[in-house]
Amino acid sequence: MTTTSWSTAWLDALASFSHPGRMRRGQQFADRRSIRNVEIKPGEVAANVKDGGQTFRVRLQIPLLDDATWSRVVAQLATRALYSARLLGGELPPEVMDVFAEAEAPLFPEAAELQATCSCPDWEAPCKHTAGVYYALADRFDEDPFLLFLLRGRSKEQLLDMLRQQRQMTMAGENVEAAPEQQWQITVPRLADSLDTFWDIGPSLEDVVFHLIPPPTPLPQLKRLGPSPFDQVNLIELLTPIYEAVTDQALTWAFAAPDQQP
Repeated sequence: MTTTSWSTAWLDALASFSHPGRMRRGQQFADRRSIRNVEIKPGEVAANVKDGGQTFRVRLQIPLLDDATWSRVVAQLATRALYSARLLGGELPPEVMDVFAEAEAPLFPEAAELQATCSCPDWEAPCKHTAGVYYALADRFDEDPFLLFLLRGRSKEQLLDMLRQQRQMTMAGENVEAAPEQQWQITVPRLADSLDTFWDIGPSLEDVVFHLIPPPTPLPQLKRLGPSPFDQVNLIELLTPIYEAVTDQALTWAFAAPDQQP
């Protein structure tokens, strides 16, 4: 199981194909806080690097993971209850790197994938300024690992939405036995045809089958309420983890075996 930090894993991946001397010079730039205006977008990073009296512009380009790859990753994450709970709670444990490896998803770029340019005259790749941006990104990824996912094509919000939907579908698929519609749709006979049995109790509780499915739109209650009237409190952001935790627990209890129910 991976226990290394996001920054260490990022730098190890880049160091595997970068000149060690350039990497050391880059670390010095990062330590001196010479890396400014770091912008992280899907597939692209841009930053300014101050070097003496000059400032150079560095750009990195990394291919996005395709939709099929993200779907494999999310499907794997959805089966890991602990990882899913921590992710939905806003945490991104380093062990998630193992899930990417199992899904054959290259989270960290390889030499052929990473394109780096710098406005300095040094033709070597990476130059010391580019290496400095590598280290600045490592610090950012430790502060917010979801930025690494953004770089590879999915924002935090997009990833969590995919995970919620996949988890709900996975839980429903594992615990609800497929049944023809006529087994769970209720047919109400005409009163004239049921006078003789109108006061009968009907089927026993064991014969009643409940089919719980996630709403077509996640968190419909919060979205229906709209933005909070309070200026300093984002109620949707505050309550979303609670609604998600309650939903997950309700589905877990609903589909649990009788001896595992509360």
